[in-house]
Amino acid sequence: MKKFLNISLLSIVAVSALSLGSCSNEVDEIFDEDAVSRLEREQKNYIDILTDGGKGCRWQLEYFANSDEPGYVYLMTFNKDGSVIISGKNEWIAYEVGATRAVPTYATDTTLWDVITDNGPVLSFNTYSKIFHLFASPEDIPSTDTEAPDETGYGHNGDYEFDLMKFSNDTLYVTGKKRGIDMIMTRVDTHNDGRERLSDQEYMDYVVAQADSFFHARIPQVYINLPNGNRWIVKDGATSILKMWDQNQDEISTAEYHNVIITYDGLSFMNPITLDGYVLKNFIRQPDGSLLCRDDNQTTITADDLNSVFGITTFTWKADTTKFGGAFIRQVRALAKELKEFENRSLTSIQISYDSKTDSIYQIKFGCRKGKNTFTPTFNIDLTKVNGNQLRFTYTGKCDAAGELHSENCPAMLGFVELLSKTCTLTTTSLLAPVDMWLTDSEDPNSYSYWKL
Repeated sequence: MKKFLNISLLSIVAVSALSLGSCSNEVDEIFDEDAVSRLEREQKNYIDILTDGGKGCRWQLEYFANSDEPGYVYLMTFNKDGSVIISGKNEWIAYEVGATRAVPTYATDTTLWDVITDNGPVLSFNTYSKIFHLFASPEDIPSTDTEAPDETGYGHNGDYEFDLMKFSNDTLYVTGKKRGIDMIMTRVDTHNDGRERLSDQEYMDYVVAQADSFFHARIPQVYINLPNGNRWIVKDGATSILKMWDQNQDEISTAEYHNVIITYDGLSFMNPITLDGYVLKNFIRQPDGSLLCRDDNQTTITADDLNSVFGITTFTWKADTTKFGGAFIRQVRALAKELKEFENRSLTSIQISYDSKTDSIYQIKFGCRKGKNTFTPTFNIDLTKVNGNQLRFTYTGKCDAAGELHSENCPAMLGFVELLSKTCTLTTTSLLAPVDMWLTDSEDPNSYSYWKL
């Protein structure tokens, strides 16, 4: 009886409110259209948005089939005649076009689309597209792994119909109709970095290349740098299923897994994640190669400190002398001249690597060739980290027999070793994938050497 009385009282209040003269205009506006008319108006509005008023408009869909796979980018151009051109590049398309290996493969297809009405407007791709509907197909997922489970009956568990939620600032917010995964569609021809309009294939090639530039196979782990100074370690970035844990915690017992999508502009998590109280989802690539969270404009994703990356003991850094400057290029030229005069040898390479046979010793090796014979005079050096982006090499005074011989007859070789024995500032083309670095004399910015993995 108490529940009934409460409902009755609420009903009386609601009726009274509707009867107030001051609210009559607002009520008339809200209920002026019937539900069917409102749906038809929304349907026509979304068709107009998707086709840019019939001109044909290209959209980037950030598609997630499920929470266990990475996201996949698709380009879609919607036409007023009900056709849509869909382009994509991912490993699953490879099988659809006859490849035998799961490598990112580009393909394009034309199918039909419509905005239908249900409880609200729904974007439907209502004829089969071999490169898009593959994620909604209940067939077994093709795989070269014979031990993979049989997914017959559900496949990737993806959607091909999407509830249209809202449109704002060139972005459509959609939700998979069956699986309930939130996704976004963005107009893409308004942000191509000032370049000419890219073709679908050029666009998709760029997106796939982004993955390598964000998570390079040579860099074992990167970091989410939070505003509070703490860092979360990220591994397996190249898979787009990120393994993450607080750097102060144990990897085995605390690691989390989150799937992401690599887009033209950056990286987004499928769902917002919370780290140390910070809610993060979307990251945008910066000119220095790092990723900046656009949700707080503070959190970044980078590799480790540059001197730590340079000092990774499995790395071999190779000099590109064509990009040397100042005292470094002068020293290399002097060395090349001395080698020619000494034994008619040519300088073929300079490398820095860790000597696994000794304790904490790095080595500079010079490749010196005469005919088919190559000598590698080797000098031992210590590496000291000065701060996050500086290091200093120190010659230990020890070298191999070839080093001793060339020290006597080619003094510019030892001169180069001593030139490196200064505090150098490190810079790179990408703070997230620092596979190349400039070492610049901290006291002479015009004197620098360039190294790459």
